[in-house]
Amino acid sequence: MGKNRNSGRNSSQRAQLRAQAGLDRKHFYENGGEMCRWRGLKLVQEDKVKKANKNACRRKVKVRDWC
Repeated sequence: MGKNRNSGRNSSQRAQLRAQAGLDRKHFYENGGEMCRWRGLKLVQEDKVKKANKNACRRKVKVRDWC
């Protein structure tokens, strides 16, 4: 059986991260931060191997003329 992604532990961790991000955002704006300067942390890291494979798969095909 697969791992349940909606387990209680995972959802409580996500809730804590969201709460902390909200507090950080509030603190930033209270100290004169501007909307255009607010960039939250990127929590999801891209899979570099998957991206490289996808790009390799979609490369332009070179056709050789054998005649």
